[in-house]
Amino acid sequence: MRVLQLIDSLDAGGAERMAVNIANALSQDGVESYICATRRGGLLENELFVKEGLFILNKKASLDVIAFFRFFKWLKRKQINIIHAHSTSIHLAVFAKIYNNNIKVIWHDHYGMSDSLENRKSYLLKLLGPYINTAIVVNPKLAIWSKEMLKINKVHFLQNFATVTVNQSKKTLLNGEAGKRIVCLANLRPQKNHLALIDAFAKTQLQCPDWTLHLVGKSFNDDYSKSVMDSIITNNLSNSVFLYGSCQDISHILNQSTIGVLTSLSEGLPVSLLEYANCGLPVVVTNVGQCAEVVGQDGFVIDNVIEELPDVLTQLITNKDNIRGVMGDRFRESVSTTYSKDAFIEKLMPIYNDLIS
Repeated sequence: MRVLQLIDSLDAGGAERMAVNIANALSQDGVESYICATRRGGLLENELFVKEGLFILNKKASLDVIAFFRFFKWLKRKQINIIHAHSTSIHLAVFAKIYNNNIKVIWHDHYGMSDSLENRKSYLLKLLGPYINTAIVVNPKLAIWSKEMLKINKVHFLQNFATVTVNQSKKTLLNGEAGKRIVCLANLRPQKNHLALIDAFAKTQLQCPDWTLHLVGKSFNDDYSKSVMDSIITNNLSNSVFLYGSCQDISHILNQSTIGVLTSLSEGLPVSLLEYANCGLPVVVTNVGQCAEVVGQDGFVIDNVIEELPDVLTQLITNKDNIRGVMGDRFRESVSTTYSKDAFIEKLMPIYNDLIS
């Protein structure tokens, strides 16, 4: 069995982290494991266990024919028989299957707007559907959508997992006072709802002026990124809210943090939430995707960021009866049992074996 994880880039995003996590886990389990970034590498290259299994295709356009044939030749040379394609890399995986029908294709759908699936563009995916042997999805809503809209017969719901990276560089030093830091690990995209988070955090400042908010995630230098920076200035929070961009040393960052928040408008199963758990952070999340299921009774789940988050943050900040420590410990224990690497691979390997049997 020779398995390729296919992903557009190795930037620090949720789908990208899962592709790297799976490639690493398979190599640890003795599977011939490879990973291809179709467009570019990125920060996550440094987290790969087996660097020899990495191939950066440098595809320049959606229909880069020269890159396609370079990819097909590489697949043949490495004798890849399963392509595990993440998100939009499914297009290239299907082209590879058309070129060599012996290749089996798995589509791992990480679509983050699963609470608004009625707005998802599906025309091209419907054309690709007949070439997809199996789909893996990150929540039950996506499973139903794949079966009904794309007519994919074999669809598996597998919960994401996160790992604690050892020997990770420790470069990022957070501003603010230790023990009084709130962190949000999310790329600057509208669905992550940073603007509401900043407004809600501003409401805590009169009572808790020494606490700080730390936004860690890639800026795309677009209108949304500008609106986030403008909101910080408008709320007079330049000395309390800090932007760090995309960072590699996530565990180090979270170990400097006190509370983890996610205020997304829509989610699947966010890897960042699992990373909060691995570092024992108490969390506040919005009730979207699988967030409530992951958190259970071991954190705060809210419906309205502006109305509920200030009160919840104040409750955690004042830390009555040591709720932060108890909540963080319980959350870590729960996630380590249900959303572990071993639990994921135990479910994944039968899917692979079924494809090549």
